[in-house]
Amino acid sequence: MTRDWANRTALTPWATLWALAVVALFLRLYRLHELAPGLKFDEGWNGIYALQVLQGELELIFGDKEGLGVYLIALTTKLLGRTPLALRLPTALASASTVFVLFWLGRLLFGWDQNGRETRWRGLVVGSVASGMLAVSLGQTILGRTSYRGSFLPLLLALCLALLWWGWTRRRWWGIVLAGVCAGLLPYTYYPARFVPFLFLLFGTTFLLPFRSVTLKRLQTEIPWAATFTGVAGLVAAPIFLHYIRYPDDFFNRHVQSLFIFREFQGASVTTLASILVANVWDVLSKFSFNLLAGCCSPFEHAVMLNAWEALFFWLGVGIAVWQWKRRPAYRLLLLWVGLLFMPAFLSDAKSTMRIVGAVPAIYLLVGVGVWETFQWSVSRIPAGVRYRPLLFGTAISVVILIQGAITFRAVFEKGMAESDHHYNMIWPSFAQRLNARPAEKDTIYFIAQRHDAFDYLYQGETPVMRLFTEVPDLDHHIEALLAKMENVSTVKVVNWVDWSPTIEWRANFRANFLTILLDKYGRYAGTEEFDGVYVDSYEDISRSREWVLFEDLPHPVIYDGGITLEGLALGASKAKLPGPQQFDAEQNRSLLVGMLWQTTPELTVDFSISLRLYDDVGARVLQRDHVLRKPIDYPLTTSLWPSKPVSTVFDLEIPSELAAGEYELRMVVYDVETSTPTVEVGVWEPETVLGHVQLQPPGQ
Repeated sequence: MTRDWANRTALTPWATLWALAVVALFLRLYRLHELAPGLKFDEGWNGIYALQVLQGELELIFGDKEGLGVYLIALTTKLLGRTPLALRLPTALASASTVFVLFWLGRLLFGWDQNGRETRWRGLVVGSVASGMLAVSLGQTILGRTSYRGSFLPLLLALCLALLWWGWTRRRWWGIVLAGVCAGLLPYTYYPARFVPFLFLLFGTTFLLPFRSVTLKRLQTEIPWAATFTGVAGLVAAPIFLHYIRYPDDFFNRHVQSLFIFREFQGASVTTLASILVANVWDVLSKFSFNLLAGCCSPFEHAVMLNAWEALFFWLGVGIAVWQWKRRPAYRLLLLWVGLLFMPAFLSDAKSTMRIVGAVPAIYLLVGVGVWETFQWSVSRIPAGVRYRPLLFGTAISVVILIQGAITFRAVFEKGMAESDHHYNMIWPSFAQRLNARPAEKDTIYFIAQRHDAFDYLYQGETPVMRLFTEVPDLDHHIEALLAKMENVSTVKVVNWVDWSPTIEWRANFRANFLTILLDKYGRYAGTEEFDGVYVDSYEDISRSREWVLFEDLPHPVIYDGGITLEGLALGASKAKLPGPQQFDAEQNRSLLVGMLWQTTPELTVDFSISLRLYDDVGARVLQRDHVLRKPIDYPLTTSLWPSKPVSTVFDLEIPSELAAGEYELRMVVYDVETSTPTVEVGVWEPETVLGHVQLQPPGQ
């Protein structure tokens, strides 16, 4: 009986580890190779940087991103090709590995008490619960399946602390050296790692308090170990430290500065700053914990968060750690870990808890502590005659973890993949895949008038694709010059797309629509192809007989007395209807693209709308469409917030199919959004301005 119990005790950790391996690897790797649900914005950037590495551009910092994740993606891209699997495999493996490391760390921290006596079951329960909940966490599963560099921070930090604890307590030099290597790699992961040195410093200081209790002999014994760890970490981190010394702007980059909560409160009182900080801390903590139903909303909005019962055990673990601060170093470590690695979120805007990702291992270890202490309390309340109490408790926890795993699976693989359009840029990876499968198109070039890094990473076709980031007023001369250099190009394909979100439609289409207007004037429309939300307009017989001018449909600027001027007008026919959020007739196939160039006075305080109207030959108004003037890309910016430089806008004036072919007069009224009061044209003093005449072709032409 004794031997069977001993064998069972020895096998339990291995059985637990195997179960964790199956769950963690399944949730992180299952269907990871599939293109759906697309690639997020940051993932595309990581892919582009990885391609730069493969082309020999070796950097420590890529834009505002630390380089470790980029180099790992470059390695998998080299081995697997330019695929979503290559892009996401490093972070998926890192996320799964964090589960295993957390199991080990939990056993190290809680498998022995402060007197060195083994507490096998406490370490096993804390490690198993922490790693089990991490394995089935909805937020961590999604982050692990997404190519975010932040996923490497919890892995390396947990591994560093596990090696450091193991090497220090067992006096293993190679454990200290490996811990130093992990610590030195942390600055290459994610900017919250900059708080980790304070964790090592403060945790080490807790062993010296009170100072009078520390003997010189003890210091002499421990200093070589601390020096080895610090020296190795410093050597590994030296390249990036030297880089930051040479280029301090990379350390305090614009992205970090833009997130700082006090950036707009320079010179404010201490009381004001404190109130802002307290409000932000509360916002972070409220988003992080006590979410009643994990996955009830879109799972792709989750980052680092706990559901209600996890949060309950977490705060219980925090309370116990505070109570046991002096007696147990493991509790001091976890409290400092959570407190310091929450700081990046506390000091930045609270829109995402992603910035506390470095605290994830400590968070789940504290959940495990809360569960263990609850178990201990419940055992003391159960009658002594009840057998198999640990088995019952372990079964209950296992069932809860399995339920959470089922919720996570459904949220990610059923609900998530079906409803992720607004969270992943799905159309561009799909478009790249479709073009990759096509043979090379002779004397053809694709123009994509926007940045879509997921497409750039995945596209490997032979037909050239040109990305256009030119400002709209310079678009005409730039395109003309490009085509003049490409003497063999006979077909130009303009890539346009549809975004069903009204708040994003402007930044999706505006530059592509201006390009369509331009080629409507200087090329012959040859048809439109549709690729699951992407529309490609083909133009042939490109004219180079005269200089290209985009804004040529307005004889002279129209100056309004409200402080706004229409500097230019460009009219073009959209040959195939691109469906937008508002549809009128499923059969209609005609629309008029109205491009405008505006200039506002610096002191403008009014938000304007425009009313576009068509009049027939007898002066009857046959069509009217109103639009609030907003700055493309920066959609919230209405005219009172526009910069002093010119702003280009474009509107798709959809033509009902029942409107007869013929010539119509296009007029416009500019009016105050709030009061609906029209502003008038200076010198004319009429609210309605004639922009020009439009010739409508019969439907289908």
